[in-house]
Amino acid sequence: MNAPQATTVLPHFQPPYNWAAIDDAMQDGGGVILQAFLSTAQKDALNAQIDTYLADGAATGRPDSGSHSYDRFLGNRTIRLHGLLAKLPQTTDIIGNSDLVDWATRTMQAKAGSVLLNAGELIQINPGEPAQYIHRDSDSWPVPLDGAPFIVNAIIALDDFTAANGATHVAPGSWRLPPQEKPAAEDFQQAVMHSGDALLFRGDLLHGGGANNTRAPRRALSISYCAGWLRPVENSFLNIPRARAQSLPPHVQGLLGYAAHDGSRWNAGLVGLYENGDPARYLLSAEQT
Repeated sequence: MNAPQATTVLPHFQPPYNWAAIDDAMQDGGGVILQAFLSTAQKDALNAQIDTYLADGAATGRPDSGSHSYDRFLGNRTIRLHGLLAKLPQTTDIIGNSDLVDWATRTMQAKAGSVLLNAGELIQINPGEPAQYIHRDSDSWPVPLDGAPFIVNAIIALDDFTAANGATHVAPGSWRLPPQEKPAAEDFQQAVMHSGDALLFRGDLLHGGGANNTRAPRRALSISYCAGWLRPVENSFLNIPRARAQSLPPHVQGLLGYAAHDGSRWNAGLVGLYENGDPARYLLSAEQT
């Protein structure tokens, strides 16, 4: 594989977005910034809902994985919330955004015919949090890298992202590097963004949250999608109550796993079945299981 090509800035796109050019950029540097992805009204409504939820308990969202090293990776001064579709209903239209889901599906089409929500996560990096370990999101699974991603991510800024408050570090082109190689420090850049902007990137791109050296939190929404045959990081069947899942649009239900993945294109079978059939039937049935 070739070494990453250093670039001055990540490619920026303004609405209406040129998705063909965005797709090309994913096959080049591996990441882009979408300006004004959220409207001011969407951002303000979501931040208000987050403020209300977090006000219920100071310990909400603290790392508690049972692993000291993993909790350190997550950030001991960072608030993370999963189960957003239940806790923050304002995220429904964002997680199920058709442009975002279509982008994820296209980016992973070499390996999957459908995608799942890997994790919908609020990430609030509080003052004093050091920089996160540089990593690939694909590191969560023992799947060899071969140039075709099986996970993609969108980090949506709910505050301005600055060099001082923890803007995400990314190394454009680093998806080409084998696991044992790391980019040089000068190959990394920070995704400085205005609130409402979004960083889209391949899950095999090396990246990490920055240190927050300010006195204010840095808040973002992280939405990742994975191949429909992969077990997601977030267990949405447990995080999203059945009654809430029933109220969601069908395509969002599918992102949670209430749809089978058809692998016949790869001479494989269907996975994710319920009673040998469509898992969406579970949400339609009256029986509680």
